[in-house]
Amino acid sequence: MPHSVLAILILLIVVCAFVSQKLPVSVAALLGALAMMAFGILTPSEAISSFGSDAVIMVAGVMVIGNAVFESGLAERLGDAILRFRPAARSERCFMVIILALIAFLSAFMSNTAAVAMFMPLVSSVARASNGRIKKKNLFMAMGIASILGGNCTLAGSTPQLTAQGILENTPGVRTLTFFELAYIGVPLVLLMLFYYATVGATLQEKVFLFPEPVDEGPGREIRENRDAGNKALLSGIILLACMAAFAAGVFSLGTVALLGACLCILTGCITCRRAFQSMDWSTITVLAGAMGFSKGLQKSGAVDLIAERMLALFGGPEANPALMCAALIILASILGNVMSHTATVAVLTPIALSLAAALSTQPITYVIGVVIGSNLAFATPIATPPLTMTLCAGYRFLDYSKVGGVLNVVTVLFAAAAIPVIYGL
Repeated sequence: MPHSVLAILILLIVVCAFVSQKLPVSVAALLGALAMMAFGILTPSEAISSFGSDAVIMVAGVMVIGNAVFESGLAERLGDAILRFRPAARSERCFMVIILALIAFLSAFMSNTAAVAMFMPLVSSVARASNGRIKKKNLFMAMGIASILGGNCTLAGSTPQLTAQGILENTPGVRTLTFFELAYIGVPLVLLMLFYYATVGATLQEKVFLFPEPVDEGPGREIRENRDAGNKALLSGIILLACMAAFAAGVFSLGTVALLGACLCILTGCITCRRAFQSMDWSTITVLAGAMGFSKGLQKSGAVDLIAERMLALFGGPEANPALMCAALIILASILGNVMSHTATVAVLTPIALSLAAALSTQPITYVIGVVIGSNLAFATPIATPPLTMTLCAGYRFLDYSKVGGVLNVVTVLFAAAAIPVIYGL
């Protein structure tokens, strides 16, 4: 059996595993890479080489920096500053827009899940003290969506773009993403989300979320032990800003900068070495490395070219409209991202996007960005990403996400489909 056909069969099995969720995504991705090796599509070194890639090292470093920001109390101090702003405490819409903007900003540089988890107790505390003016059921889902869209703004904001970066690193003749390159589309999407929740979204929530406000038990906020009052928060903020500047400067590789930042966080006491390793999401690292190895097998076997040829034929062959093809990739990525891991979606679609771009002689980076952004525009179901799944504790039903998040999902996908070819060029 040709390697291309064999790789497609492995792809189908892995996608079924992603969708069914019978196996953890990290295990499914790793098994996909190992299957490529077992059937001779990849050599052993090719299958596992991604664990030492710059993208994986960067993920590990950024996780430590993000957790240091959390552990030092810097993020909580930002939240406290919001509460001292009187209009935010009086108007739910004003409070919501400020909280969502802050979560979106933090999610660009730290774990989206951590950003949401950090603000949940804060919002619960404010809601309980507001005498019904502010309801957490009107904020939790929006917070999850804000973290997803905020994560779109930088290379370190979410795992899908790092997965794509790893694939680009292994693709000859194609440049990689720069740290803030996604911000050109990510920031407008965040602004669109803020406008939505300040207007239509807030009104829609009042009509859809008719269930009672969940009752909290116990204290509204956790008091973390061993938090230095000010010094560590300041140090973690300085390290974060220094890393952002180094990421933008591009003097060193992203992995080198992230690793250096992580070491500084440990050396300055912003986070202990033990906590740095404990708080690291090894599942994400495994997904990233496994998906990169799996995608390498799809490319090497010729399976990607075979799939791209069939997809190209559906849109008119070599004469297909490049902008229409880009829109199709974004829509497909969003649909898949709503029913399976967005990281897995990028791992599957990025090699196909690169092959399509080559066939149409268009900018490959534009198609890859379309796949990355499309996979992150997935908030019509609560299973799309962990930050959104976390918000189920507010009492939402499955269809609540489709009714409120689904509307924003459609709007953002249409906006991205129109804007990405214009912003990044074809």
